Amino acid sequence: MAKWIKRNNVKVKNDMLLIEKLAKVRGIKNLEEWMNPPSISVNSPYKLMNIDLIVQRIIKAIHTQELIVIVADIDTDGVCSTGTMFNYLKELTDNIKYIHAQRSHGHGVETVVDQIQEDCLVIIVDSSSNSVEGCKVLSDKGIDVLIIDHHQIDEENPYATIVNCQQGDYPNKHLSGSAMCYKVCQVLDEYLDIDLADDFLDLAAIGIVADMMDIRNMENRYLIYNGMNNILNLGIREILKQSKIDYQDGITSTNISFKIAPIIGACSRFDKIELALELVTCEDEARVKELVKEMIEMNEKRKVNQKFYVEGAVESIDDSHNIIVYVDNEIDSGFRGLIATDFVERFNKPVFVLAEFKDDEGNIIEYKGSARAVGVLPLKELCESTGLFNLTKGHEGAFGIGFIAENLPKIISFFDDTLDSTDLQKVVQYDLELHSSDIDEMDIKQVEKFSRIVGQGFPEPKFLIKGLVAEEEETKKLGKYVRAIQGANKDTIKIPCEDGFALMKFRTQDTYAKDVEDHFYANFATEIDAIGSLNINRFYHGGYKRWITTKQVFLEDYNIIE
Repeated sequence: MAKWIKRNNVKVKNDMLLIEKLAKVRGIKNLEEWMNPPSISVNSPYKLMNIDLIVQRIIKAIHTQELIVIVADIDTDGVCSTGTMFNYLKELTDNIKYIHAQRSHGHGVETVVDQIQEDCLVIIVDSSSNSVEGCKVLSDKGIDVLIIDHHQIDEENPYATIVNCQQGDYPNKHLSGSAMCYKVCQVLDEYLDIDLADDFLDLAAIGIVADMMDIRNMENRYLIYNGMNNILNLGIREILKQSKIDYQDGITSTNISFKIAPIIGACSRFDKIELALELVTCEDEARVKELVKEMIEMNEKRKVNQKFYVEGAVESIDDSHNIIVYVDNEIDSGFRGLIATDFVERFNKPVFVLAEFKDDEGNIIEYKGSARAVGVLPLKELCESTGLFNLTKGHEGAFGIGFIAENLPKIISFFDDTLDSTDLQKVVQYDLELHSSDIDEMDIKQVEKFSRIVGQGFPEPKFLIKGLVAEEEETKKLGKYVRAIQGANKDTIKIPCEDGFALMKFRTQDTYAKDVEDHFYANFATEIDAIGSLNINRFYHGGYKRWITTKQVFLEDYNIIE
């Protein structure tokens, strides 16, 4: 069983509303501003270094009808960045196009320099601040290079004019590439005395959430809030329509994280990023419908492939060490992180999913791949402390790695010597403890309102819910059951409970919670304590001819009370 930890031991008064208790636990002093961020939260774009230089150069290109070439990055934020700049500038000039590489080719302008032959202005979005050589190649051809980026700058790049929130004194170092593009459009608006930039707040919001920027930052919250309330992009609207998500009154960050981003991301994982780029820049409704249908099918294929990779690998994995190291060159680079995450769930250990690279004589010289941590283990920090890695790039618990082949045994030994059972124990945090009998629909609606903007730095609220009692349910399709296996990929588990509750677990093994089922039929009464998030599910029941409301707990962990 995982270790259950209360996130904060702040005392809350019983007469407080649930949403007020959450705010107290999370240290939020002004709940109204937190949930409805004011415009004062937004920093002036003129605080960004080089913003005037870039805007003036773009305006010059527009006035002289110079060809503008936008270099797209190949993740969701890159797609949204490209959509923002291309659609904005398309209103001002027809002399514009975008180019791109594929995920398997890597990031940066160096992957597309061979596509840039003519005299033009190059605008690189969401990458390339450190692409000194690639920018030099273009500069030597007499091509001006503008970079709109948000990534850390590690070396001086004199061959491009760069606007990047990491430069200078800009207060918010956590903007996404798409939000940076929105900032540039704000200044273009002012220079040209037009009002177009806010039409692209939806893409800025998606980029911030999808790229896992810190959403505790009030400027980010403002951009997300206003972007989610104004979904204007035709392609994004169609994703939501085909996903059966109503966007008329706004969406949630969870809709971005679990619907929009994975569908766009699937294009990247299958080296079909051109579909996502066309989607966010397309004005033809019929074509948009076709694109979204194809992209959703691709995302479903991604899920099937991911499950296939995991199931095929489990039997061959050596779990005798404190870290799981799995090497398979057949796994596409776009799937390694997803599969590593699944392995963490299975083995409850940190995981490396790697590909091997050989020299001309067939000797393995290097490993590269994805790393995922377990619990609150500072895996990236530990890797960097060894001095054995030449690449550790990303977040603390999810990042890319690279090291020379001879270091692999040393790395495994390091983790065997350094970690113990407490390091490997899964930790599940919760915000508040509640009894199931005290939770009504209004409470959950408050939680849903509070959780509208969650993500990096501010996870969705989790609750330790006591007093849940499993019950047998019956449907025509499944007959009588206590534990239903659902979903197209048979990876969703539902456990019905008394008082209108249902425990739900997504993307899991079909054996999950089998002990609940066994316990129920052995004892005919099963009480459960569970940690998870609270949600309302409302649907029309054709058999009963009425609307059914279920109080759902999206499970993190559970414990059967004996």
